[in-house]
Order: sequence, then C-alpha cells, then structure tokens
Amino acid sequence: MSIIAGVLELLVMLLLVRLLVRPAEAFFHPMYRLLYKITDPILLPSRYLTKTQAQGVLVTVLALTVLKGALYSASGQMGLARGIGQSSLELLHLLFQAYMVLWIVALLGSQTYGNPLGQMVARAFLPLDSLLGYLGFPRRRILLGSLLLLWALFVLFAALLRGFFILKDFPPPELFLAGFFEGLLLFIGLFPFPGFFSLVLVAGALLSWVNPDPRNPVVNAIYGISEPLLAPFRRFIPNLGGIDFSPLVALLAFQILGSAAQQLVLQVFRSMS
Repeated sequence: MSIIAGVLELLVMLLLVRLLVRPAEAFFHPMYRLLYKITDPILLPSRYLTKTQAQGVLVTVLALTVLKGALYSASGQMGLARGIGQSSLELLHLLFQAYMVLWIVALLGSQTYGNPLGQMVARAFLPLDSLLGYLGFPRRRILLGSLLLLWALFVLFAALLRGFFILKDFPPPELFLAGFFEGLLLFIGLFPFPGFFSLVLVAGALLSWVNPDPRNPVVNAIYGISEPLLAPFRRFIPNLGGIDFSPLVALLAFQILGSAAQQLVLQVFRSMS
C-alpha cells in the first residue's frame, strides 16, 4: 500500500512540474519531452472534462489525491474522510515546500531568470504575483510579500483541512498556531539531509566529477541552485589540491544548524501549546 501511495505522490510531483513547462520547450528538450510522455497517459481522461492543459493537470492532481486518501482508508487505519484529509495535507506540504524552494532560488540570484530554471520560477509565481498586485504590492516581483502570503495560505488551508476532514469541526485557534510552526519546520527541513537543498548539493558535487551536458535542463537546474548556495562558503574555503570542500562544509552547516533550528522551533511550540 505504501508503495502505491509513493507512486501516486511521484505522479503528482511530475504533473506539477509539467504545469511549468511549455509544449514548445518539451519539443526541444529531451528531459521535458520525457516528462510529457510519462504524464500524457495520466492526463488522457481529463481531456474529456477540461478545456486547457492546466485545468486537466489540476483535476488529475485532485483525483490522485482522493485516490491516495481512499488507499489510506482501505488500509483500515482511518476513515475515508480522514484519509482524504491526510492525503490533502501531504499535497499541501508538497506545494508549500516546492514554493519555498522556488522562493529561495529566486532570492539567491536574479540572473537565473534568463534560463529555463528562472522561467519556471517566474511562471510558478504568476498566480501569487497577480494576487499581490490585487492587494497593492508591486506585480511580477518576488518580495517578502510572497513569502508572507504563502505562509498565510499554508496556515489557513492546513487548519481547515485538519478541522473539517480530521476533527470534523471548524478549526480551533490552536490549529492555526500549529500550522504556523508546521510551516516553519517544513521550511527548515529543506536544508538538513535528506532535505531538498542538501540533495542538490550532493548532486552538484557528483556532477563536478563528470562532464555533463551543460545544455541539459536538469544540469542547469542543479547548478543554478547549488552554485549560489555554495558562494558564501567559497569565500572562506579555498580549494585544496584542486578539490572543492565547500559542498562538504555546506552540508555539515545545514545539518548542524538545521537540526538545532528544528529543535528550537519544537521547544517554542511546546511552550506555547
């Protein structure tokens, strides 16, 4: 059952990435073309219900989320409503961490907007930029307002999902406080291993030992994220014998500081609960 749930989660991630890839890009890039080939059969049923590809992706993601919740319920551990709520919470966690990654990538360097990674970041933030513009913030710019809006939406939806699907009641104020600290833990968890940024640093270090195709969008994405992360460490850590130790030092820093930050957040949350 856990294997099937993991496959469904992987399909959801692939579909969400597809939302950020244009058909013309899939025509020219082999990796994007492979992404389309994998997800096309999954999107086939949605074409009879929706008018656009984006709508089809969203409907399919929701259907997979409900299916995953039904699997949780079939395992006998929880009811159907609770299973769907748990599956929806996991989707919310995935979306929140994905947006946190993109937000950090945007802050690390504006030069990424000239390559495919930067274009995907810009597309991902278009809905938030529009909402921020409606609220009076400057449009088409990733600001502190984007972070605050993402966090507020996460806290709101996490509390509503737990309240209506799990508690089956309007969420009490304690759930909103818990959602804030939960988002903080998810954000910090991106750095210590096996968090996303640690995995990217490991991948970048491994790629440095081979000769990857610089035109590969995956290689561009890995270097576009890892190089700005390593830049502060390389100011103080010179190459020794032609070997770059900055990834190792960065991983150690992420592990130590990230674990300490997680413990601190948990202690603060327990003291306020």
